Amino acid sequence: MTATDRGSHGIQVLVDAPITFETEDGTIVHSPMIHARVGGVGTRLILDTGSTDHVLTKELIDRVGVDGEPADDGTDHAGAAVPSWSVGDLEVRVAKQPFALHDVVAIAGPPPFARWGIGGFLSPQHLHPGARVLIDLLNDRLVVVGSSKADVDGWLIGRVPSLRPIVLDRVADEPTVAVPAAIEPFATVSTMLNTGGRQTEFARGAVPGLRGSADGRGGTGVGGGRVVGSDVGECVLLVGDARIPVPRLVVRDEMDDPPGLVGQDVLRGTALICSEDPDRGVVWLVPRDVGIRVGHERFGAPSDS
Repeated sequence: MTATDRGSHGIQVLVDAPITFETEDGTIVHSPMIHARVGGVGTRLILDTGSTDHVLTKELIDRVGVDGEPADDGTDHAGAAVPSWSVGDLEVRVAKQPFALHDVVAIAGPPPFARWGIGGFLSPQHLHPGARVLIDLLNDRLVVVGSSKADVDGWLIGRVPSLRPIVLDRVADEPTVAVPAAIEPFATVSTMLNTGGRQTEFARGAVPGLRGSADGRGGTGVGGGRVVGSDVGECVLLVGDARIPVPRLVVRDEMDDPPGLVGQDVLRGTALICSEDPDRGVVWLVPRDVGIRVGHERFGAPSDS
């Protein structure tokens, strides 16, 4: 579909494109990706709601012929330093639809990215101002719709009828997709719904006294650092009116804000609706057999504890 396509409810569909978890060489990865073109160069870009910026590899921008100014080192998910360059504005095309990306950052890509055909990360909530984005991790589709007076969220929810929606407030001043949530029975904290993340992790301060019997070793950050924590096994995530099972929680001694992170171990098979404007909130579509919280009241602001 293109920007001229409109549904029966007057919804302006900018993109309706497949999501893939398969790299160019056939490797299956945990991160959802879309096919895109940057400056005429075809690549795969990871859809990463945990990214504050659009981040492309230095190798890709060199192929495109775009210069970057050296910038301060960034920090990857594991806390390792990552050399970076400021690229500025750049156009990307997804399903032939152009998007103007602002304040693009380039990094030295992890070694596997070149053979995998991955050129970086898109922050989908910042893809288009005013647009609403559906990241459907059940049917593996990315849908981007423009602003409309019609019930955009209702239309997008109808795209995944087998899932039920949980309407959540976004955490204020958080550029990632973060909502109030908790590991049962602990207090509510700011929790990132991170489509780029492999596993669900909470900071030790968010689950005081919770200890595991083995080291929880996750993946490697783009800077090469290893994600290490205490593996506490199965837990329950409390979010909105739902009790969502977490197959394996990792508790980390050191973790940047926000102190909670939900990864693909929980997000796969669900769907997210989000946008750049945090006041529009988030809709998380989850399986209908997910447990309901008895006596639940809608979350307000996250706890300071």
